[in-house]
Amino acid sequence: MNKRSKLEKSESAVKISFVYVIIGSLWIILSDKLIDKLQLSDAITVNASKGLFYVLSTAVILYFWVKRLKKALTESEERYRAIVEHSPEPVAVHRDGKIVFINPAGARIVGASSPEEVIGLPIVTMIHPEFIERVMERVRQVVVEGKSTEPVEQKIIRLDGQVVDVEVRSVPIKYLGKSAVQLLCKDITERKQAERKLEEQEQAYMSLVDHNPDAIFRLDLKGYLLNANPATSKITGFQLDDLLHRPFKDLIMADDREKACAIFKEAVNGESNSIEIAIRHESGLPIDLNLKMVPIVIHGKIQGVYAIAKDITNRKRTEELLIKSEKLSVVGQLAAGVAHEIRNPLTSLRGFVQLFQAKEDMNQDYLKIMLSELDRINDIVSEFLVIAKPQAMSFEVRDVRQIYYEVFSLLETQATLSNVQIHADIADDIPMINCQQNQLKQVFINILKNAIESMTSGGNIHIEMKVVDRHIMVRFIDNGCGISEERMLMLGEPFYTTKEKGTGLGLMVCHKIIEAHGGCLHIESELDKGTTVDLILPIEEIGVLQEA
Repeated sequence: MNKRSKLEKSESAVKISFVYVIIGSLWIILSDKLIDKLQLSDAITVNASKGLFYVLSTAVILYFWVKRLKKALTESEERYRAIVEHSPEPVAVHRDGKIVFINPAGARIVGASSPEEVIGLPIVTMIHPEFIERVMERVRQVVVEGKSTEPVEQKIIRLDGQVVDVEVRSVPIKYLGKSAVQLLCKDITERKQAERKLEEQEQAYMSLVDHNPDAIFRLDLKGYLLNANPATSKITGFQLDDLLHRPFKDLIMADDREKACAIFKEAVNGESNSIEIAIRHESGLPIDLNLKMVPIVIHGKIQGVYAIAKDITNRKRTEELLIKSEKLSVVGQLAAGVAHEIRNPLTSLRGFVQLFQAKEDMNQDYLKIMLSELDRINDIVSEFLVIAKPQAMSFEVRDVRQIYYEVFSLLETQATLSNVQIHADIADDIPMINCQQNQLKQVFINILKNAIESMTSGGNIHIEMKVVDRHIMVRFIDNGCGISEERMLMLGEPFYTTKEKGTGLGLMVCHKIIEAHGGCLHIESELDKGTTVDLILPIEEIGVLQEA
């Protein structure tokens, strides 16, 4: 019963009491005056008549009063029945830990066929164990403080054992003169199932993103990074905090920014596309990526762009190696076919030229040129033979430092004539390694000669030799003319050279020798600034025989 209904009943009771007092008072006063005026002698009869009339009038008033109250009570019960019993929302009342009232909707939600089946059952039997303590604490607060609670979510157990999600609000009431708690419930099972399903989908999506080996990141409509998965940090080398809220184009190499911006604009306009670009790793090295951008559509509007980037650096390097391998195969087939055929005639020609040198009437300058060119042809054939077929090399334990000192002695004069200073920083802890001494000498000579010849106006060559992660690293740094980015892509390919009389086979032979030693050769260069060559040789034993 609400406050307004209580107030109306209170006002009605006051009105009836007031009318009763007025009528009773008037009856007493007027009846006494009437008796005095009529001078009735039988006072007992008169007083008895007055009393009888008063009782009758009182009974009539009380009759109509009670009738009106009964009607109001009946109307109140009908309203209550219409509101509560026919309510589609479950309503229950519990007192002293037991259910004393429940409407049909409440009976249905707990799996009962009728409210009578539930009346008298302990309330705790219908509360899920994980919520019992919280519910009991809430009941205590409602009873003690007399305040309603805000709707809270909890689980109840039906009579058939099924668990149902409900939203419950507890309200303090008086039931049959005693304090009780009214429960206003709402079945939210379907909503919770939908929420759980949505949460599972979100977790599945987040798992797909977070554990994806490809970089996945979200951009706003201006191209700024909003969030990214861990793979993004792994691929780029940057921490996620350093990537967020910065333009993605800042990471892209300058040559690829225009086409990356183009597919971003296409994604903003609702089109998906992919390209191959290069970004700059945190270390400064370029990383090749396959980048795909797709629009993010929310409620029919494009709110941003998802970018998916796959690291294809190894794939690109493999493709380059395959292309180089194919070229090597062609060169090898060519060399195998002609090297021996050329060398035999060369031997005869050189012999005859040497015979001509013994004659005084021959032009010695011409003969010297002929011998020089024949020697050059012989060197080219020798390089062909290195590439053309596997060679058995006998590895011996040697000191790499000693190999360098011998090469330095050979090239010191050429360096001095070219005004080039060679500075060496060689660590004392360089171990002995298994190697083919003459082959390594050939590599050192090739690299140093290239460095000297790149500095036409003189300069400096810095050589470092140290142990790095169970490998010996020999680094050659010059400040010569350098190599352009376009030419770097072609470096090491057969017959590609920047020298007027070069064959383009020197670096290829160097690569092949170092690979035979189980190492690698890495070249970095910048035009007009110089070149750095890193020669990496393993310290572990390689074996006695390996193919060049």
